Amino acid sequence: MEPINKRIANIIHSLKSSLPNRVLQKHFEIDPQLKQSYNQQQIDHYLQDTSYHLSYIAEAVSANEPVLFCEYMKWLKTFFTGLGIADKGIIANLLLIKDAINENLTPEEKELLELYFNGGMNCYNSQPGQIDSFIREDNPLKNIAAPYLDYLINGRRNDALDLIMKEVKNGTPLKDIYLHVFAASQKEIGRLWQLNKINVAQEHYITAATQLIMSQLYPYLFTPQKHDKKIIVTCINGELHELAPRMVADIFELEGWDSYYLGANTPQSGIIKTTEEVKPHIVAISVTMTFNLGSAAELIEKIRNNRGTGHVKIMVGGYPFTVAPNLWNGMGADGFGADAVSAVNTANELYNMMEIK
Repeated sequence: MEPINKRIANIIHSLKSSLPNRVLQKHFEIDPQLKQSYNQQQIDHYLQDTSYHLSYIAEAVSANEPVLFCEYMKWLKTFFTGLGIADKGIIANLLLIKDAINENLTPEEKELLELYFNGGMNCYNSQPGQIDSFIREDNPLKNIAAPYLDYLINGRRNDALDLIMKEVKNGTPLKDIYLHVFAASQKEIGRLWQLNKINVAQEHYITAATQLIMSQLYPYLFTPQKHDKKIIVTCINGELHELAPRMVADIFELEGWDSYYLGANTPQSGIIKTTEEVKPHIVAISVTMTFNLGSAAELIEKIRNNRGTGHVKIMVGGYPFTVAPNLWNGMGADGFGADAVSAVNTANELYNMMEIK
């Protein structure tokens, strides 16, 4: 018999195409002024946001991890505060979503869903509108990370590159630059976008600039020497956040692995085919958006069941696994890394286990 959490998740997924518009119309009924004030763009945003809410609650319930929905609700509070949108409308939308889902659930299923929504609403209400910078005082390279990001925000890519190259020539380890400058600044631009302090174009520019600067470091990173240990690092289909896993792949090179980075939005068939051809010891799967967890679980199952890849160890990483540290085990992976350093440590442990066998 299908577990109750999986049943609820499947029901929510089945409603994703029809429920957003039903919720919108119900919201217009209880708040006629909202209908009068909304233009088409606002209607489109409402429908899209409702679809996102459904995806996040479905994946949290499916994974049996209420913390995933809680963290999403915290993110929402900060995001909508940055846009100047009052809590009243957001809370009304979420309650209407819950009521619409409940129409399709049994009493037992409603009771479980209620726990997720109550927890999520508590997280939303307790979350402050602002969050602290990710370039913290205890960052050992704060005096580099802060001006680096400032250069990029102001479109001064060459100055940012000069700053990094100077550090490399002064002997600052590449791993430290990756962890304390690149990774910290990427988290910070996510925070600034969430707070509506930079726009999408700026976020894309900064990310692309960091990728370009990283490429200038490859002569210091890659060597002709072939290593015994091989790893494939990849995003799943639908996952567009590729810089963090690219950094992880580079750190693996620094730590004595041959890494094969497959990039963003990689089809499952391509990942499996490459795994068959490369014959890595480990496949590392990156997930940033919680609503992509289902695709990651599906990929893991296909790798396990494929004759040419079933023996490969599988690691996962990314935001959802950091938020819910036991999530990886329930998805059938062999381990996870909260960051690049812990990913390498876990991979080395898995490799050593394989060698012993």
